[in-house]
Parts: sequence; C-alpha cells; structure tokens
Amino acid sequence: MNELSFTVLGPSGCGKTTLLACMNEYFRKLLPGFEAGDPETFRRLGEAYANLQAEAEDNGRELIFSGGIKSTDMEQEYKFVLKDLRFRFYDFPGEWLNTGDADKALNFEEISGKAGSSSVIFAVINSPYLMQYDGKYRDYAGINEMEYVIENSLTHDDNDKLILLVPVKCEKYLASENDTALLAEAVKESFARTIELAGSSSPYFGRMAVALLPVKTMGNVHLSRFEVRNGEPVQVYRRITGQPFMPENTDQPLRYAMSFMLEQYRRNRTLFGKLFGYNTEETLTSIREGMTYFAGSEIIAGSDLLGVWDETE
Repeated sequence: MNELSFTVLGPSGCGKTTLLACMNEYFRKLLPGFEAGDPETFRRLGEAYANLQAEAEDNGRELIFSGGIKSTDMEQEYKFVLKDLRFRFYDFPGEWLNTGDADKALNFEEISGKAGSSSVIFAVINSPYLMQYDGKYRDYAGINEMEYVIENSLTHDDNDKLILLVPVKCEKYLASENDTALLAEAVKESFARTIELAGSSSPYFGRMAVALLPVKTMGNVHLSRFEVRNGEPVQVYRRITGQPFMPENTDQPLRYAMSFMLEQYRRNRTLFGKLFGYNTEETLTSIREGMTYFAGSEIIAGSDLLGVWDETE
C-alpha cells in the first residue's frame, strides 16, 4: 500500500498534537474512507480532541489548557489511511529541538533525518509567543531550532520540499484584517531564513515551496494574558461567551500537502510511479479539491510546486 511521510516540528506544548487531532476529526467526519491507520492513533488523537473540546466548552471564564496528549521522551508516529493511501506523521518531543544540549544531539539528528526523508514539513507555531509583548517570549516558539532542521533537511536529497508554516492558537490575531496582517508579518519575519532558502538567489530555488496557513484549533477561546510561574511564561485563555467550540481551517494543511504531492507525481511519473498509481492520484485529487485561500493564508514561495499560481508571489 502506498505511503506518504511528513514531519511535524515544534516545541512541547505548541499545539502539534492538537492540530493533528483536529485534522483527524475533520477528515474522519467529512471524507469517506479516511481513518486512523492503527488503533493507537485513533485512541490518542480521539482522546486529545475530546479533552480539547471539553476544556474549550468549560463554563469557567479563564483556563490553562491541560488536556491533549502529555509529551513523552519518545518519538511518536500517527498513521492514517484513505482508500489505497497511507499517511505517516512523525512527531517528536519538543525537548529534542534543543540544539544546545549535548545529551540530545543524537535525538536532534534523528529529527533532521526524518525531516530530510519527508516531502512535507509542518512547522507548528505557538502564535502568542510571537505576538505578545513585542515578541518578548519568541525564543519559546522554537523558531531557530525549526529553521535549523528545515535547512538541514534540504541537504539529505534532491527532492522537492514543501514547508508549511502553521500558526495555531491564533484566534485573537485573526480578528481583523490589520491583526491578520500583523500575524503574517511576524511569522514571515521569524522564518526569514527559511523563506530566503526558497528565494531566487538560493541553490534550493525551484525545489522548495513555503506556505503560511493559520489554523484556529479552538475557535471560541482567545488568549487573555501571560502569567509567569516558576520563571516560565504560562498562557491563560478566556472562553468567548456564546461562541461554540468550532475549529477552523484544520483541513487546509493536509490539503496543501496533497496538492504538493499530486504535483510531484504529475511532474515525474517515472520517479513516483511505484508510489502513485491511478487510484492514488484520484485520492490525492479528492483531498486537494477543498484547498482554498482563507484569512491569513499565503503561498510565500513555490506556488508552481503546489500546482497553483499565486498572483501575490
């Protein structure tokens, strides 16, 4: 059976598992035949989604999210199946991104290796760390570490690569056009090196696409403030009265990934022939059909690698 591998990057607590849980919930309900590839994936992501929904709908005015899946010291894999196609997402403990810790050097190399063999990298961004207090807590978002992995992944082979910059916990920053523009500016400034690698003066030009896809993983919960506890910033959220728990755009990262993979096949049927048969092409197309532009989304570089052309690029 055909399989696609993706790597999900981000420090502990940034929202990687939440994003996967919301994506799983969306496609499981709306795309016939989409299911977890093993019982453990279904259990873990189902539990994470249920906990997220319970906390988001709690009657308390303020909350600090404690649900989801607790981080471990082990690499995690989440497997999905749709018809004749399998998806495998690699997720790693956020602590493994600590390049300054010699004890974790081998773990960091493992992340880089998996990212190098993956066609798509999801860089999950904890938006409040970028946006609040003029980026005072930016280092907690793990941007430098993610950029290092992305750059290192490009040296593993000559295949094309899609980098998805996915801000989460961003409801507050999509409230108006001005707020949305500020979020986009902050993300692009933070990932300037990654974007530069996809530019015309880079040796990777023409084989690297970058897209910005803000995802509302909660919908009805906005950041209220930060509190410093034991020397660490803690995000405190407030539930918006009268608004239901309703994640938005959780399907788009996978749709963009499928658009990229479909274009890879159409460009080089010989190279991808063993992976992409007729049925697989049909499956990729069915997911791609719902790909849209939405508030804050942008194809920053390599729109042709996604099979689309962005007039703003």
